[in-house]
Amino acid sequence: MRPRALLRPGQMAWLAEIGLDTHWLAARPVSIPASKPDPATGPERSPVAEIPAVATGLKRVRAPDALGAPHTPAPGIDAPTDCPDLSALDAAVAACVRCARHAQRVRAVPGTGQAVRPHYLVVGEQPGLEDDAAGRPFQGDSGRLLAAMLAAARLPQGESTYLTYVVKCRAVGGREPSAQEVAACAPWLRRQIALLRPHWILALGRVAAQAVIGVDGDLDELRGGPHRHVPEQGEPIPVWVTHQPSSLLVRSAWKAEAWRDLAGLAAAARTGREIP
Repeated sequence: MRPRALLRPGQMAWLAEIGLDTHWLAARPVSIPASKPDPATGPERSPVAEIPAVATGLKRVRAPDALGAPHTPAPGIDAPTDCPDLSALDAAVAACVRCARHAQRVRAVPGTGQAVRPHYLVVGEQPGLEDDAAGRPFQGDSGRLLAAMLAAARLPQGESTYLTYVVKCRAVGGREPSAQEVAACAPWLRRQIALLRPHWILALGRVAAQAVIGVDGDLDELRGGPHRHVPEQGEPIPVWVTHQPSSLLVRSAWKAEAWRDLAGLAAAARTGREIP
């Protein structure tokens, strides 16, 4: 067997993907020091408020200042606000080292699709193995299922879509993003939304819904809509929430719920019923 020092991140990812416990093979991970609670502000809270927003009909709404100190970009890496267009943002995301995930990725996955005022911005949780290899979101079975779902729902102007993730790099084993990782990537998503100015946002899964809407709630509470995302500038953007395709691949009983959510989005978009 090759010494662990010679195993590349991509090889480690493949071993983890087929179910091998790579814990003992992995090189020591890049660590990010945990921030100590500030006595004046209390313990660190959820990162979902990194994107200022207001949700309708939900009990728990996070204030815009609920997040701890943001990560400082590495030297030579543009801050999201310095990216004048999507091409510049994609290049900055590809070079991003804001969290430990950069050491495990093959490619960052910024996003793809209709880049000029898309009718729908589809936001998933994080890239998978095939996304990481291609550098494009929603590859493989999840992507095919998502395309079939959107087509079946007959969304008005459904071909005008941009696809992205909250977290732009995959994690070995596909674990859920940590609060620190979501906080590190949230500025990239905020800048994408500001540049794209979509008419609607479709958030897939709990992590995406919390990040886009800015609330702390279970997926069952958040599913459907309309909610809203309040950008740094401009009018609120209506948001609809449903299951992520990868969940539907293992829990087919949820497909009926996802269908109802997308049918609701299609009806709302067709009638122009956006923000309540």
